[in-house]
Amino acid sequence: MLGAILRGLRARALLSSGSVLLTALAIGSAVLGPVFAAAVTNSYVVTRLNEAPAGLTGTSRVFTPGGAMSTAEATEDAVAATTSLNQGPWGDTVATVESERFMALRGAVRFWARDGACDVLEVTGRCPEKPGEVLLLAKSAERAGASIGEPLDLVGFEPGALKGLGLPRPPLRTVTVVGTYTTPRTDDHWLVPSRLTVTNEATSDRGGGYAPYFPGPIFTTPETIEQLGDWTVRVDTFLDVPPDVTPADLAVAARSAAAIPADTTLDVEGGTLTDDGTNDLGAVVQEVEDQQATARSSIAPAVLSLVLVALALLMRLLNAASELRVPELALASLRGVTSRRLWGLGLAEPVTLLLLATPIGAGLGVGFSLLLVRQWLVPGLPLPLPAASWIAAALVLVSAFAVACVAVGLVVRESLASQLAGVRRPVAARRWSVVAQLTLVALAAAILVSKLSDAGQGDPDVTDLLLPVLLAVVAGLGATRLTSALATWWTRRSRGRSLSGFVSSRALSRRQEGTLVILPITAAIAVAVFGAGVYSSAADWRTSVAATISPADTTWHSPVSFAETLELTRRIDPEGQWVMAAGSVLNPGANFSVVDSSRLATVATWPPTWSPGLDVDQVVAAIKPPGTVPTFAGRRISVTVDNQVASDGPLALEVRFGRRDGIPLKVYLGPYDRGESTSSAKVPWCGDVPCPIEGMTLGGGAGTNTAMSGTATITAIDADGEPVPGVLGDADWVATPDPAVRSAITGLEVTDTGIDLDLDTGDSVGMARLTAGGIVERRPALEGPKVRQTALAKLDEGFGLIRVDPVGRVEGMPFVGPSGLLVDYSSFITDRPVYDSNLDTRVLQRAGAPAEITDALSAAGLSIESTLAGERQVLDQTAYALALRLYGVVAALVLVMALAGLFVSAAVQLPARRRDAAALRVVGVPRASVMVAVVRELAVVLGSAAIAGILAGSLAQYVVLRTITLGYAEGLATPALVATISPVRLVVLALLAAAVFGAVALVSASMTVRGARGSTLRESAR
Repeated sequence: MLGAILRGLRARALLSSGSVLLTALAIGSAVLGPVFAAAVTNSYVVTRLNEAPAGLTGTSRVFTPGGAMSTAEATEDAVAATTSLNQGPWGDTVATVESERFMALRGAVRFWARDGACDVLEVTGRCPEKPGEVLLLAKSAERAGASIGEPLDLVGFEPGALKGLGLPRPPLRTVTVVGTYTTPRTDDHWLVPSRLTVTNEATSDRGGGYAPYFPGPIFTTPETIEQLGDWTVRVDTFLDVPPDVTPADLAVAARSAAAIPADTTLDVEGGTLTDDGTNDLGAVVQEVEDQQATARSSIAPAVLSLVLVALALLMRLLNAASELRVPELALASLRGVTSRRLWGLGLAEPVTLLLLATPIGAGLGVGFSLLLVRQWLVPGLPLPLPAASWIAAALVLVSAFAVACVAVGLVVRESLASQLAGVRRPVAARRWSVVAQLTLVALAAAILVSKLSDAGQGDPDVTDLLLPVLLAVVAGLGATRLTSALATWWTRRSRGRSLSGFVSSRALSRRQEGTLVILPITAAIAVAVFGAGVYSSAADWRTSVAATISPADTTWHSPVSFAETLELTRRIDPEGQWVMAAGSVLNPGANFSVVDSSRLATVATWPPTWSPGLDVDQVVAAIKPPGTVPTFAGRRISVTVDNQVASDGPLALEVRFGRRDGIPLKVYLGPYDRGESTSSAKVPWCGDVPCPIEGMTLGGGAGTNTAMSGTATITAIDADGEPVPGVLGDADWVATPDPAVRSAITGLEVTDTGIDLDLDTGDSVGMARLTAGGIVERRPALEGPKVRQTALAKLDEGFGLIRVDPVGRVEGMPFVGPSGLLVDYSSFITDRPVYDSNLDTRVLQRAGAPAEITDALSAAGLSIESTLAGERQVLDQTAYALALRLYGVVAALVLVMALAGLFVSAAVQLPARRRDAAALRVVGVPRASVMVAVVRELAVVLGSAAIAGILAGSLAQYVVLRTITLGYAEGLATPALVATISPVRLVVLALLAAAVFGAVALVSASMTVRGARGSTLRESAR
């Protein structure tokens, strides 16, 4: 028996090696899946914690001395106390001495002292060395008028609201400024960098009280802080996560981070210790645990598809091997071998192949897992080997044995006459085969209908595992049946037509082996299309999520109002090539994304999945107001009015310039007597910083109501004697959209020469209020799919919001994603009260911005909030993203297996094809016709397989992506996964398939015809 097995393996070396390879790949895939799932989760633990904000994972505790001691002694006691509480992977601990809050520099001020602070700050000047020397935030120094090397008075005029807080004045009234610093851009050395920034004063419109101006911490020496009075020591500890961290280690760290309950004081040596409440490590650990099962289930469809395709191809090769052994088995039957021994003889060779493939497959699985872990996951990550891998490998081996039994059974159970016939012809399918095929079709249809009717998204379930493979198998069966039927029909009607066409169609209709390759090739291509599509769609979705958080290469957080931020971007980048202002307003049910639409297409990142069917220029056109708000720089404004109005008194004109530091800026011009006259007023705040002309009001003195009837024309608006550019026609002046104000305007026409007004208040009084930019009551906006219509109906200006008129729908937008309304900044801030406490303002910066722009943003007190690359890196390292990389690997592997199976199948069929070709050549058929016939046959077979595979894979991708979650990002701001099929990717895949399959067809045809001679028939007859 052993000799027969070895001789058989040697005689069928190509089939044997192919079977070993496919079995090894199936076993290796089964080993790889659980190993990679566990490794991905472990890697995600490390990357998630390393990429999370340091303030979220680190601890911040405040030590209050219990008695008289120096700052050095208190720092030592504070560090010792917090270190004793920390257990687990904790890193550096830094201590900062902080004074109490003082009323100084027109705000609330703290003094800080930290060893080595200047080594981890960008400092201009030098570090404080003597008592009374300080280091100021650059923006605060500019605002206070401080100069390096000069003394600075801390105490001066304070706003009344600030005095109401009851803060003490600092004992030290004058300090010496020896340097300035900028807000840190990363949290590498500062647990919460936003503590080192400026915050403007604000009054909440919803009863939140008054927030004072905070100029950023003032760094000084420990001796200076001791002179100031009461002080505390803040102890910040950073989390340090090694690659081999375990969930148990993190659980210990999370417990130690929560060692001091909220609102609780812990007595320690030298004083008391309280927690500052920044740490949320427990929630991060819980998030990691939640993702572990989902990562495993996300990998399962890819691994299952790979294993099933390998088994399908293995079935084809084992069938081919069994068919080649038909003469041996027939001879054994003639010699009277029993059925049991015949089965043993038939299974001996396949079982030997499986035994040879088992260690190779295990080695491939472990080796490939190690390669992927080293290539994709965090360096130094240990390779896990869970028991699930070996259980899966054993199940695959059992399945492979079952496949071998089926392949042998198809031959052993045939009649002796059929075995001796030599050439197998297509026969009617057996009843069990028809039942099995119909069952597969019904199951695929049922699951397909179920998934199409399911509108929700969730974790992958068993139907998501089965659907891609079922559709691939059904498509393969359908392509096989359809090809055979068409070949038979074409054979019957092709008499008198092309000889090569008749030969190729007859070969397909009469030789069963010709169409058997369609099913595995179709399955392989379908799984490849599905895997590549899922991987690509998930990558596009992660880009969309990252762009929601950071809608440009770099996103800066602005501590000043939107109007001031807008002016900053216009000043440092007048051409609009590098930076733009943007912001968000949180409102239940309908958030706002406020953008400078004139720069959106140039500066911001706008993924195509946000607005399917619309490019970013069309998005800008949809939300852009009809006109522009004119701006000017000057110290005096003049307005000329042609007054033909009959009124109770002289007319006056109010000109509004928006708000600065929360204060509305406006001037009153006039009075304007009958006829044309000019009035002017000083606007000193517009000399250095350009001012927008947002609105005007023609009425009584100081912008009051009055009775009016007649016409008036505003003919000119000048700044310092020069016309303001675009102030008339381009501004598209409209009646102010404020239903609370009675408007006297009955007619309005705007031209390049003036603003013509028809005024009539009737029996009452009113005023003529105008707004620039063509702003109407309901501003144009693009609506996200998660916006609640009830929230739209409740929008009003009572809370600093605006009414909108949705002009279209987009799937995502900056900061608020699908839960928001995208509006232009002019619509949101022009000529109306804006509550800066509601508007979270940012600056978006495009990649490659000059250093002077970055320096200007930093010097203005802005801090980097996020970067697109950083957010994408965080998402790319999630358990989902890492798991889905396996889909790309699967797409490549199944194509490699399909090509390997195709080459082996073509080689096995080569002798039979040569005999057919030789028979045709003997009866006088030209060689070219035989060549064309073989190429046509293979082209039809491979083409039908490719088309069926692409269609099945695309359908599976579309259906599955509609119902499963391929990433983890919580909240209403997370964009939905757009289940679209990329035509470009399908065309490229079709072209590649045509090129590869065409080359295979040509090579196979050439080899077939080249060896087709009369001697071939004589050798076959022996």
